[in-house]
Amino acid sequence: MEENIDGHFFVDSTCIDCGACRKFAPVNFGATGEFAFVKQQPQSVTEELEAKQALVACPTGSIGTTQKTNLEKAQNSFPLKIAPEIFINGYNARDSYGADSYFIQSSSGNWLVDSPRFTKKLVRKFEELVGVKYIFLTHQDDVADSDLFAKYFQAQRIIHKLDAHSSKEAEIVLSSDEDRIIDQGKIIFTPEHTKGHQVLLWDDKYLFTGDHFAWLNRRNRFGSFRDACWHSWEEQIKSVEKLRSLTEVQWVFPGHGHRKQVADNTFVEIIDDAVVWMKLVA
Repeated sequence: MEENIDGHFFVDSTCIDCGACRKFAPVNFGATGEFAFVKQQPQSVTEELEAKQALVACPTGSIGTTQKTNLEKAQNSFPLKIAPEIFINGYNARDSYGADSYFIQSSSGNWLVDSPRFTKKLVRKFEELVGVKYIFLTHQDDVADSDLFAKYFQAQRIIHKLDAHSSKEAEIVLSSDEDRIIDQGKIIFTPEHTKGHQVLLWDDKYLFTGDHFAWLNRRNRFGSFRDACWHSWEEQIKSVEKLRSLTEVQWVFPGHGHRKQVADNTFVEIIDDAVVWMKLVA
């Protein structure tokens, strides 16, 4: 594409603008609003690795190089540690429109939050981390290859019944709108991106929000996606308000949108501000 800066890396016309590349290599990849492009070729060893991680993560194989490139270091960097006990998986899945998924390492059993692509390299790394006990599926859109991971690791899939048609063999189907505690995780029912959307609060400080709530780079704020609310915006605002009780949150880890660290004792203020803004865009 003509928007690409000349050089080693490029983005081709198969791009679906999922945004995955800009999370791993924000210096090197930009967006037109319709697709991603290379805005700057890597200028350092770190940027080179990040661009390769973006290539590996790309769900559509839309990032390429002008000559054969060794991707082993980038491939082996996933799952990539981003906080204590928290990893981002890379290998984003097209079936999830390129949504991020996460791995939680826990002495009581490891969790996947939503699903990456099922690849041998990632499976091997999960095995080194002692496997997967639970696969928490935030909602129907980001199920991807969860069935394959569940079968391989004998893991239990968790989903709400209103979205369970997307994971018909899920072992744990929640039917209540009340919070559910499993190990160190609190599951909170948060419709209306989808009817059965849920978020996961881990250890009181890590909030995995699926497609419900995220840092919105273009707006420079936290909020929800007005154009991706498939049911009631008013009800989704109420679901965001429910998060106000989570006073110790330190990180927000979404599927779509950007992850972001939260300053101490500010999450209530963040939710209040997001709700005010969401009501203005109703």
